[in-house]
Amino acid sequence: MMSGVKRAYTLTSAAALATLALAGCGGVGMTDGVVIEGTGYSVDEVQEAAQQLSDVSPEPVTVPTVIYQAGVAPLLSGLFDGTSYEVTETDVRGVLADAGLEGEASELTVQAATFQQYGAVINDQAALADEELAPVVAELQTVTAEDIGALPVQVNPRFGSWSATGDGVLPQVPEWITAPES
Repeated sequence: MMSGVKRAYTLTSAAALATLALAGCGGVGMTDGVVIEGTGYSVDEVQEAAQQLSDVSPEPVTVPTVIYQAGVAPLLSGLFDGTSYEVTETDVRGVLADAGLEGEASELTVQAATFQQYGAVINDQAALADEELAPVVAELQTVTAEDIGALPVQVNPRFGSWSATGDGVLPQVPEWITAPES
């Protein structure tokens, strides 16, 4: 009878140690999936946003894409603020519902979709010809990769790291992984 209790204790201890060991792989002090302008989103919320956007997009949307779009959305919102092209949360939720999203869009999904809505405006030649957008277009032309890299975005190392290059999120290989020697 004691051996059954000892075995259960041993399995529980092994599971607890494995959980602690794996938790250490996520990065020191980073429990959120991403922090954008001081607002943290869990790993599950980041993955949920990728799934929700994939559900209404012609192609799958990756986690780095969600992080990049949600990270840059506040910059775009600030540029378009006060114009007739300003995108509201209500607008975005309506677009997502019209696209077939079932259920309620998460806050992170809405933020990434806000980026997409501003992207549609930026790619609309008629909108860009509107005099109202001239100051916005001029400001957009001054935004550099370094400006994107300096945005207040912290990425959990499991997803990569925020960067001024690429699409804003670069894969990050943990230090403990080394390349095989040839």
